[in-house]
Amino acid sequence: MEEFIASIVSSIATKYLSKYSEAAVTRFFDWAIEKKPQIKELLLRAKTPKDVENIFNEAIGVLDANAGTGTIGIDKALITAMRSAKFNHANGKVTIDNSIISAPRLRTGGEKGAKGKTIIEDSDLRSKGTRITGKGYRIEITGDANIDQN
Repeated sequence: MEEFIASIVSSIATKYLSKYSEAAVTRFFDWAIEKKPQIKELLLRAKTPKDVENIFNEAIGVLDANAGTGTIGIDKALITAMRSAKFNHANGKVTIDNSIISAPRLRTGGEKGAKGKTIIEDSDLRSKGTRITGKGYRIEITGDANIDQN
């Protein structure tokens, strides 16, 4: 993180987010800026704790899981994201079994160039306008195919 941005985060954000360490807050905003570069500009203009609160609220609520070449296994879990959830198998594998996952926007599968696989079984996937649910079913998503629910 650039020194100037780090000073903004440490002087304002750690006061607003006082229950978290300065290092944790810095890591969070590094991640948020990587995912959403416009957050950096917002931080540069932040003048009050309320400004930081608004930026923080913009950045939270997003779950972005990427298997890379490894495996992500979700079994008997309840996951809720406030804004969106994305499970990208990339060149690895994502398994979702006997779980409930909900978010206004939910995406499972791969992205361009992916060679991995997502397997969804006996789970409940809920978005703002869709729901995939049931027992005894299996969905396999391979390569760059995906299911985008919103």
